[in-house]
Amino acid sequence: MKIWSFRFWIPASLLAALVMLASLCPAVSRADDDLTASTESSAGEATDAWLVTRGLIGHGMIGENSGLNLMTPPSGSEVSETRQTANLTGEVLNQVKSWNETVADHTIHIEITTLSTNQFEVAFWLFPNHRQGCTMYQWTLYDHGRALQSAFWRNDATVLRLAGAADLPHDLYPDSVPWVAFLRVLEAPREGAEGSLYQQITPYSYVGQEVTARGTEQISVPAGTFTALKVTAQIDIATVMPNWPRFVLHVIKPVVPRNTIYFESTPPYRLLKQEGVTFVGGPSVTTELVRFYVVGAPPVVAAVPATSPLNAPAPMFNGLSIIK
Repeated sequence: MKIWSFRFWIPASLLAALVMLASLCPAVSRADDDLTASTESSAGEATDAWLVTRGLIGHGMIGENSGLNLMTPPSGSEVSETRQTANLTGEVLNQVKSWNETVADHTIHIEITTLSTNQFEVAFWLFPNHRQGCTMYQWTLYDHGRALQSAFWRNDATVLRLAGAADLPHDLYPDSVPWVAFLRVLEAPREGAEGSLYQQITPYSYVGQEVTARGTEQISVPAGTFTALKVTAQIDIATVMPNWPRFVLHVIKPVVPRNTIYFESTPPYRLLKQEGVTFVGGPSVTTELVRFYVVGAPPVVAAVPATSPLNAPAPMFNGLSIIK
């Protein structure tokens, strides 16, 4: 079993949701490093070569001397720093530095997660700019700069056609996703918007989540006070037990836990806050934006007005453009 930071990990939340059903159906298991990719990949050899050169795949990710500061954002990138704490004790569980880069028709979301004094993670997701889903994902855990575990996932329709398995959704994500993925699946970042996020959990199966924008409200985080778009995400129980009667699923749905995510309500739609339980048996946690800044410019520690030159025209957010 991997050591996980506290981004959203679908099988763990799924297990938490289905504890009450343990005697009725088996828990969903995780396919760790051998998770097979699915549906469609539009990343070509040039993109793969760029990722190798950037140090995101290949030997650069598993070298014996991979330091926490070796992967740095390029000049001009906006970097967000978040901190996650346990609600009961106030203990800091992790700190994440994230930013986006662009290659060809894709946006690469990169996260560097500090877990303890000597352990950290490096992960990236390759998102196509003009459709939903994820093209590629890699995660690596380090201790004292030495790679301990790594997982790679590619979305490739030509590779996966397993006999007897149901077709997987076209716009698929891996089992671990950053919070920005929940904003990407909305048809638009506004009140009332809805979408579905599908995550592959085994070579044969996936789990869906129902994502809804509930409205806006003022919230305060260490980075400042913002008008936030409140988004909730709940496991679609019908994708877990597709053969169960609808009336039974309707009874179960109210007890399935939700994650609540707050995004800035105007471009670039920064992640401001997340509340929920992200792994089975774990504590209730809160993730908050601590600060954001542009590399090469003075750090910003207060809220940026809606008219800030940092804001990008809708429907862009942090370099991710979605055309439905």
